[in-house]
Amino acid sequence: MTFENLPPAEQIRYCRDKLARLDELETQVRSMPSTQQNRETLRDLATARGGYIKALKRLENPSLWQRTNRWVNEWAAEDRAKEAARKRQRGCTSCNGTGQVTGAGNWFESCRSCDGTGEYREYL
Repeated sequence: MTFENLPPAEQIRYCRDKLARLDELETQVRSMPSTQQNRETLRDLATARGGYIKALKRLENPSLWQRTNRWVNEWAAEDRAKEAARKRQRGCTSCNGTGQVTGAGNWFESCRSCDGTGEYREYL
């Protein structure tokens, strides 16, 4: 699962964990003798820290547009779930959910639309 697909609370936790890990790495690098490679590593850590802090601020204090977009996405997901539940409970329109249709005389045949299940089947 990618960072973008995580729920906001998980994204915040992920950023905080990464910031804590960067602090540990910086402490280790600062305890070593000062070399060109260590100075470059400290710059890289500072750059990464800035990115995580920026992402964390965006997640903890979303703009009006981000809050609206999140609300719309949550509403759409709930609507899709309700529609799927409604479709699962709907019976076949050809046989009214019985699974059988009246054939010639007194014989009953299986419904061709739902194959005798009585459940609504969506054709793609």
